[in-house]
Amino acid sequence: MTGKGLDEMQVQRKNKIGNQAFLMLFYLLLIDMGLQGFGFRWLEYPENVMVILMTCSGIYVVRLILANAFVGPAPEEQKPIFRVLITVALAVAISALILLLIKSASFSNPAEVERRTAPIMFWTAGVAVVISVTTIIVNRIQNRKDGE
Repeated sequence: MTGKGLDEMQVQRKNKIGNQAFLMLFYLLLIDMGLQGFGFRWLEYPENVMVILMTCSGIYVVRLILANAFVGPAPEEQKPIFRVLITVALAVAISALILLLIKSASFSNPAEVERRTAPIMFWTAGVAVVISVTTIIVNRIQNRKDGE
């Protein structure tokens, strides 16, 4: 067993999926830059990168879960709810701090920043909660299968 309880096969799958996700992110950002160079703008600058990053990271996590390489078997008496709540609270605090820093920057108009980034940060937090809950469910299912 190696880090986080993953065996060697799970680590290899995780590394393979991570490399593929990185290449997908790289090529999507290159395609986006090329399209913007030709005058095609599907979203303005900060939003397009945020959407591409969220999409690639979401695909990465879903593929890890489907490949059974996201979490290893857990000890029997683990209570992950408290850890998930702390993680969500930390993510919300970091998002709020980043938003405050962006709003206070001299190069940005606070009203414009709030109008454009608030929905993206809301959806990012929502996706993080869904991923956390999915991870708990997958971990419990795996533990039940391992216990049989």
